[in-house]
Amino acid sequence: MAGRRPATDVLVLGSGVAGLTAAIHAARRGLTPIVLTKAELDTSATAWAQGGVAAALEEDVDSPDLHLADTVTAGAHLCDIDAVRVLVTEGPDRIRDLIAFGARFDHLGADLATTREGGHSVPRVIHAGGDATGAEIQRALAETARDLGIEVRERWRVTDLLVEDGRAAGVAALDAAGAPRQVRARHTVVATGGAGQCFAVTTNPVVSTGDGIAMALRAGVAVADVEFMQFHPTALDSPSTPRVLLSEALRGEGAVLRDDDGFAFMHDEHPLADLAPRDVVARAITRRCVAQGKDHMWLDATAVPNFAERFPTIWRFVRAVGLDPTHDFLPVAPAAHYLSGGIVADLDGASNLPGLWSCGEAACSGVHGANRLASNSLLDGLVFGSRIVEAVAAGKDGPDATGVMRGVPAWAPGPVVAPEYGGPTRREEFQRVLTADAGVLRDRESLERAAAALAAMRAETLEDANLLAVGRALVAAALARCESRGTHTRLDFPERSSAFDGRFVFGHGTEPVLVPLPAEALA
Repeated sequence: MAGRRPATDVLVLGSGVAGLTAAIHAARRGLTPIVLTKAELDTSATAWAQGGVAAALEEDVDSPDLHLADTVTAGAHLCDIDAVRVLVTEGPDRIRDLIAFGARFDHLGADLATTREGGHSVPRVIHAGGDATGAEIQRALAETARDLGIEVRERWRVTDLLVEDGRAAGVAALDAAGAPRQVRARHTVVATGGAGQCFAVTTNPVVSTGDGIAMALRAGVAVADVEFMQFHPTALDSPSTPRVLLSEALRGEGAVLRDDDGFAFMHDEHPLADLAPRDVVARAITRRCVAQGKDHMWLDATAVPNFAERFPTIWRFVRAVGLDPTHDFLPVAPAAHYLSGGIVADLDGASNLPGLWSCGEAACSGVHGANRLASNSLLDGLVFGSRIVEAVAAGKDGPDATGVMRGVPAWAPGPVVAPEYGGPTRREEFQRVLTADAGVLRDRESLERAAAALAAMRAETLEDANLLAVGRALVAAALARCESRGTHTRLDFPERSSAFDGRFVFGHGTEPVLVPLPAEALA
């Protein structure tokens, strides 16, 4: 009922790096947070992250300006320059916060150990446990949340946003027992992660079903850039789901991609060879697979020193399937990994619905553009999760014309449309469609085929309905973007076009609208 006293100051949806960062900063600012997570506190895409955190921590060899340049280059110049500047300048302090929370990163002597990953011009990526960075960050944040006494409701499934008097008022949800509930709040933070489960081959855990983005679409909240699904180029080609990720840091330590003839083909693809940005490497592997009639290429990591000590998690995974990376080439193929778009957010994470905020992979903050730079995702959650709370504490309630919000029409979000599910379509059916027709390589024929197939499907479960909604939006935006840029490759439009220097934004209606970027926003 309108006017009822909110149950909490800040309601956080999701318990990954972005959500827990927001909740912790809220508690430290004297606000009352509640976290809803559909699994357990320790279960999120963050915990799966093998890659590290990128930040310009070594002033003698790096700088925020250099990190910014690498980010916008990887983002195919569709990044918002102001958002990236926020990320790279505030990032080092957020890393220090994380260390203060108890995160234990790898060191070389007294200094943090840094390595170089694809798209980075200098070594600036720090890791924990070699290749268990996400798990260590998740541990540190979860323990901090527990120490602060933050209320976390596990195994709660959010069904939809509550919108009253033109602003977000909390959410409708199913509690751990499956009973319908409402959780009311002054401010709601969507940090529900991405939608890798749209695809049959993904590195994402089963909880990555696009829930927050789908809720925003149903409420008419602005959503953008969902055509830019990043495919990690080197997932271990195996029957496992999700696929085991073979970290980009392997190539930073000397691993080389080879084709079925043993040829190291990346030198012919990009000046950075095996350290090219992820979109370049994913396309190169896919094209090579097609040309050679194979379903995978090979990662030669035999020259990586001290593999078992440097990458213990990967070592255990590959040894479990009978491979010895010190002697064997590892079969790899691209897998859906990270959605660069999501809920449109200004520089403080505010959406165009007052009281609704978004950060992390569920948001379109502008820092990733058309292709996320390796190891910027954890930093994104740390920086913008904290900025949301600072804005809330300062009394902010709605968006400013900053960051990605610049140029977005002043749409008032529409009435919330209830999710539709209970149909006959199983998740595997639309995963196959999106993988085959809207994957690394696309064209009009394949996308139109995907659009028709998805339109006819009716999902079985709430989570599948969310995936289907995001998948339909992805295909619609990919059809509309008649160019190739970043992770979006159209075989029928192989070049980048300045006519598409903008974002396809969903708001009112089911078709995306191209919103040109202001000149000052382009990088």
